[in-house]
Amino acid sequence: MKHFNAILIAIVLLTAETSIKAQTRNFTFFGSYNRSFGHLTGKVSSDLQYPVYDEVEKLTSGDVNQFEAGSFYKSFGLGFIYNTYTADATTSYDSADVNSDSYLENGILNDNLKLRFIGLELLYKRPLFSSRFDICWKIGLGMQSYNLENYTQIMGTYPYDYSRTASGNIFTTLLGMETNYLVWKMISIGAEISYLPGNYKELKIENSDFTTSDNVSRFNAGLKITVKL
Repeated sequence: MKHFNAILIAIVLLTAETSIKAQTRNFTFFGSYNRSFGHLTGKVSSDLQYPVYDEVEKLTSGDVNQFEAGSFYKSFGLGFIYNTYTADATTSYDSADVNSDSYLENGILNDNLKLRFIGLELLYKRPLFSSRFDICWKIGLGMQSYNLENYTQIMGTYPYDYSRTASGNIFTTLLGMETNYLVWKMISIGAEISYLPGNYKELKIENSDFTTSDNVSRFNAGLKITVKL
């Protein structure tokens, strides 16, 4: 929430500071918020066994929040983009050997996955059907952070619990397309779809010398609201 609040404040400050300049220049300044559904496209490995497979499968669907701020000169735009994906999963299991100690136990798995992309974006828009309706293509270039918090509780012959965190960063590219309809003066509503590659080759496990990998490439689709000056 702290990151979301910071981006919202940045959008408000940007639009307020540039509103006077926008009256005398051939520029359009904008700020937008997008609420979407995200789906990870990477296939869950068939090598994973119950209940880990079930847990990982639940993380492939999550919530996406996206904030943008920038300006257009005629049909071309440049801006900042901040996109997050979050997914939570909890799986209760019975008679499974999750820690490879040859004992079948009961317990609970809990995971929280957070992906954060921030970067610059290039945009190109064209009117569609009328001056109130437009279509826009975008490409975002930036860094995406990965953070997976895992908690495992084992209740059986030797009960205990443990947690671990895997994290990493990569440079990646967001590709998207959106449509917008001007509903009132400076306010537009629309829909957006995008694709964001996220193939991590080396994720560091906290308090360990080991690393792991994960493919969290994803499609996003949702609705957005835009304020233009």
